[in-house]
Amino acid sequence: MKVTAIKPAFHNGARVRVGDQLEVADDFKGSWFVKAESVEAAKVVSAAKPSRPQPKALSQLSKGEDKTFIQAHSEKADLA
Repeated sequence: MKVTAIKPAFHNGARVRVGDQLEVADDFKGSWFVKAESVEAAKVVSAAKPSRPQPKALSQLSKGEDKTFIQAHSEKADLA
């Protein structure tokens, strides 16, 4: 039967992550999966794949506010 993982687990020596779909025996039982056809499985698959923020190039990282050497290091000194 085809199942969808709702919790992280191990199955047959392999790591299973939330949202992964795999085939298990029909008599196999576990609390870490639901049948792939169920409504809950559809929710898990959509929630398991969050959109990642786009990475910034090094040239974009330096486009913040300009600070002098003293300004940048005085903030660190205040924390100590």
